[in-house]
Amino acid sequence: MTQPLPETLVAHRIPRPREPRPELQHSSLNISDILSALFKHKRNILVCVAAGLAAGTAVYLFYPPVYQSEAKLLVRYVLERSGIDPIESARGSAGLGQASENVLGSEVEILTSWDLAVQAAEAVGPKRLLPHASGTPSKEAAAEVITSGLEVTVHKGSNIIFVAYKSHDPSLATIVLKELVNRYFNKHLEVHRSIGAFDFVTQQTDQVRSRLNQTEDSLRSLRSKVGIASPLVESIAALSAEAAKTEDQLNITESELAEQKAKVLQLGGTLPEEVSAPPTERAPGGEDVPATVMVPRSLGATAGKLDKKGPSAAEIPSEVKQQYQVLISRLPQLRQAKLELLAKYMPESQLVKANQAEIDDVTRQCRKLEKEFPNLPSTAGPIASGSGQSDLASETARLAGIQARREALAAGLHDSQERMKKLSQISPQIADLERQKELEETNYKYFAASLDKARIDEALDPSKIPNISAVQQPSSPIKVTTARDKLALGLAGGGLALGIVLSLLNELVLNRTIKRPFELEKFVGIAPLLSIPYAQNGRLRSGPSQNRNGSALVVKDSKRTNLAPWDADHFVRAYCEAIRDRIGLYFELHQLTHKPKLVGVTGLSEATGTSTLAAGLAAALSETGDGKVLLVDVNLGPEHVHAFYGGKPAHSLKTALQSADGLASVADNLYLATVAPPNAGPAQLGLKKFFDLMPNLKASDFDYIIFDMPPLSETSPTVGIAPFMDKVLLIVEAEKDKRDVVKRGYRALVTGRDNVSVVFNKARSYVPKWLESKV
Repeated sequence: MTQPLPETLVAHRIPRPREPRPELQHSSLNISDILSALFKHKRNILVCVAAGLAAGTAVYLFYPPVYQSEAKLLVRYVLERSGIDPIESARGSAGLGQASENVLGSEVEILTSWDLAVQAAEAVGPKRLLPHASGTPSKEAAAEVITSGLEVTVHKGSNIIFVAYKSHDPSLATIVLKELVNRYFNKHLEVHRSIGAFDFVTQQTDQVRSRLNQTEDSLRSLRSKVGIASPLVESIAALSAEAAKTEDQLNITESELAEQKAKVLQLGGTLPEEVSAPPTERAPGGEDVPATVMVPRSLGATAGKLDKKGPSAAEIPSEVKQQYQVLISRLPQLRQAKLELLAKYMPESQLVKANQAEIDDVTRQCRKLEKEFPNLPSTAGPIASGSGQSDLASETARLAGIQARREALAAGLHDSQERMKKLSQISPQIADLERQKELEETNYKYFAASLDKARIDEALDPSKIPNISAVQQPSSPIKVTTARDKLALGLAGGGLALGIVLSLLNELVLNRTIKRPFELEKFVGIAPLLSIPYAQNGRLRSGPSQNRNGSALVVKDSKRTNLAPWDADHFVRAYCEAIRDRIGLYFELHQLTHKPKLVGVTGLSEATGTSTLAAGLAAALSETGDGKVLLVDVNLGPEHVHAFYGGKPAHSLKTALQSADGLASVADNLYLATVAPPNAGPAQLGLKKFFDLMPNLKASDFDYIIFDMPPLSETSPTVGIAPFMDKVLLIVEAEKDKRDVVKRGYRALVTGRDNVSVVFNKARSYVPKWLESKV
């Protein structure tokens, strides 16, 4: 069970816990960070640069010389002469054009092929290419040497191939390149030509042509059965269109027939009888198509009574004259209709045939009347167009013409339907034959083109290559220093780059400590109360890479061990006075007027300058003349802070709090107290012991009590005592305390009470002052 706080402690002050402040988000990298890292590790960078220069110099002096031989090949075009290659390969003979890059790329691949390298290695000799090899080297190993030294390039917009070979042996460079170029010509012939393929391609072409002829005969036979000559799809479409057209015309004719019948009846006539004429034509299926002729009853009776010798003009009946006039007038109309039908349909179409049958019928009737009445043409002419006369005889004759057209259209529609029926039954076989014919035609074109190329291969001399020529033969070997110079410069520059990369990696990535004051705000979100520069041996450092005001609270290797932090000559006094002024302003703003005011000084690790800063701050507060100041050493600090122990009086905390009268001071209004006697070793001020001392703290005569508290740790009482301080100073040591440790320690303190300020100690600046002012 937790014990309640003492009443004296509650009356003195009760801190209220609060949440830590939100952290600020800042950029993680800037030019200042980079410059600081580079100047900080300048020695390492210089060492890497020196190593790189040494390596580059060694390469430049001892790198074995390399000799190179060069040749140039002009590729005008690439003529494919293979009898079995695709037909599209013949496009290469037209020139480079758009396929120039593909052609040159193919030739480069041939030049750099493994087969060509092996052939060249065999011709030169593996032992000559690998003189230092143990035993007998293989041709494959020699080919690897050739491929490693071969370089083939093509400049954009040019049709010239540049070939170069590098070797440490000057005589070997030219020999190898000559063998490569000579054997490249032979390899080019093997790739792009197939000698001796004429017989094979001829045999294949004949077989494909024979199969194509058989397929065409079968297809022609099937088409003749259904009376079509065009492809299946076009024939089906034509028949469908013809049947639809005939059906539309038949419907129109039916309407005209009904109308004409009504007109004849209206004029008082009688409907004619349908007389079937002998078959005039035979349909494709072998059936007879009847030709129907409409003959008026009155005209037939009159014609039977006429004298065969021919009556005179006065004896020709009026009905005969009218019928003749109608027939003569009808004949031009039918002929004009025939011309219109021939413009749309073939002469074999049923519509054309029906029209021709009607023309023949009208002509036959006219010839019959003229034979019976010789004087009829001179006494009766055609009816004038637009005369407006419509007697019974003419309407009856027109009715007979419409009836004949209807019968012809019906016969044509029936014929089209029968042909479509037969075509639908045989269409699968026709479709299969058409697909087979198309495939065989494609094969035949392919083999025919291949046969032409095979004939050319058979006739030409394979040793002649007019499309490729050597613009420049393999040249004499020249010494090449490009690789040596690049390697030397790369090593020299690589040393500098390595030093820079290692410095930036170590400083910006691996090193997670707080190195400069603004990093507190950048990474932790804390604005430091004061930044104290780094000093060595109790003196401020100076030089091109250090700020003039650099100093440290903990003096390293100091020979003046008798110099106390409250001494006026101590370098920390100036910074402690600045801290004193800012703490005083804090007390004024927060109206902290009670006495004594408690100030705690702590750090995150050992030897961060906590004791020095606490002593210096106590001395600075004692000089204000406001009252007495007590410096309490909660955890015994370094020896240089307690140099006054030799001959200087020190009291226990309990004795000092009871009464300041009679205590020996170490300076004006400055007194020293410890938790335990100096000879007792390190002592800790526990939280319970601190509670027991609170009544004495409240009743003491001191205006300020400065506590030099232990560093923050898991077992340190500092976190529990800090909330009861009026002000807590957290010392962060540069390049020692890590970001996460600072963040956790600050959170632990500020969670209990927001009275914590951070002092950044041993701040170092590695960038020259003149450069630092510009970034």
